[in-house]
Amino acid sequence: QFAEFKAGFDRICGSSYVRYMQPQELELLVCGCSDLDFGALESSTVYDGGYSRTTKVIEYFWQVVGEFGDDLKRKLLFFATSSDRVPIGGLSKLQFVIAKNGGDSDRLPTSHTCFNVLLLPEYSSLEKLRERLLTAIHNSEGF
Repeated sequence: QFAEFKAGFDRICGSSYVRYMQPQELELLVCGCSDLDFGALESSTVYDGGYSRTTKVIEYFWQVVGEFGDDLKRKLLFFATSSDRVPIGGLSKLQFVIAKNGGDSDRLPTSHTCFNVLLLPEYSSLEKLRERLLTAIHNSEGF
């Protein structure tokens, strides 16, 4: 079985290039980065639809996300991007957008995973944002 895997891997990656890689480099290429540096993601996030870094709901969002453990952070990544893996180069390389999706409401956040866009209503409180965001990421199944 391994010989078949290696033949396919060599066909895609080219055996001459892979031969010069360290095991850690190959793991990074195959698995992506494991560092969930959400500070880097926060710094590189783009805001749309009237949101900015200083909008209250955005401050709430980053406060709530800062309280998440790695498991919830991975679920949030999956919810917003359809992948729970960190891209090579880290989360600062992810083109992540948080866009306004209406005023305060009972609707859950949604996302356009193909474009890494999180659609976030302008919730009126930290508690409401936390509850709606957790409900959304715990109940997302994909399609």
